[in-house]
Amino acid sequence: TVEKPKDDPLEFEVTTWNLSDDSWSKIETGDLCRIELGWEDGPLETVTLGEIDTINRSRDGRDVAHTLAGVDETEAATKVPAEPQTFKDKTPAQIASQLVSGIGLSGRTQYEGSAISGTYAVTSERTVSAWLDDLIQQAANLAGVEYEWFASRGQVFFQPRSGQASSATELSYGGMLASIGEASDTDDDTDGQLEFEALLDPRITKGAVLSVAVEGYSGAYRVSEYEMASATTNGTHEVT
Repeated sequence: TVEKPKDDPLEFEVTTWNLSDDSWSKIETGDLCRIELGWEDGPLETVTLGEIDTINRSRDGRDVAHTLAGVDETEAATKVPAEPQTFKDKTPAQIASQLVSGIGLSGRTQYEGSAISGTYAVTSERTVSAWLDDLIQQAANLAGVEYEWFASRGQVFFQPRSGQASSATELSYGGMLASIGEASDTDDDTDGQLEFEALLDPRITKGAVLSVAVEGYSGAYRVSEYEMASATTNGTHEVT
């Protein structure tokens, strides 16, 4: 399972069966775990590159379950002090890209507003994540729409809170969708929140725009949280 809660880092848990003692002994906490999910003839992508913080082995009858769990390391990487530097007449997105590249991450930005007039000084008194928080406010003031940033899969995304559905993944009953309806458990008062279950598509990530085309619901919706589940033991291969 790979889960991205609304406000917490992306988490993963992997259970594999009957590893040899030699293979199991080579796995340690602190190791990196890359999970790729998708389909043989369709999209196949890395859905997390995380650091293992828990390992466990347990017996189930004659079988032995080996479980690894941890979190995506990308968001944690932004909690370090920023490198002091000064920018002149740069857009918030340009500054954000430079900040994250300085800590070894790649930036994916969408921004159509103007530049910050004059100088914008970054100091080491604040973390990179704190400066990104400030930059999305700067972007909102300059562009007139809300912006957000989030970190996952080795990348930092800086983009408007709403997006266009021109290249969105479609959710329809003739395609990958299994069920959809009003969200039953929400932690904010945003209107129009939906929950869905569909065949797993690795392109469904936090911030992705989905094109919904079913009776009762249609239009573009932005993913705020998700969970992917894949298992060869029971054939589950879905995203909610």
